Amino acid sequence: ACVTDDWALVTPESGVVSRGRLLHVIATGDLSHDTMTKDVLRVRLYGDTAVVTARGRNTGTFRGTRISADEWITDVYLRIEGRWLCTLTHLTPVTP
Repeated sequence: ACVTDDWALVTPESGVVSRGRLLHVIATGDLSHDTMTKDVLRVRLYGDTAVVTARGRNTGTFRGTRISADEWITDVYLRIEGRWLCTLTHLTPVTP
């Protein structure tokens, strides 16, 4: 409900992942999360577009294997009919 129909996730591991593909792996149980945090660091408004930069951490499982991530997150939001919906999420791993 918080993303556009054409929302996409960009990851180093998989490239561009469609909304449908991500929702499918969640629905099948192939992907699940135990924890998810997001610390917003920067928000910039450009009319009906917002760019949000954050740092996110999560843990869970992917196809039965434990996963964890510490990532820089860039989200692009559009104001559509008075609601802010995410249209693109880009993840970059935090390196030590």
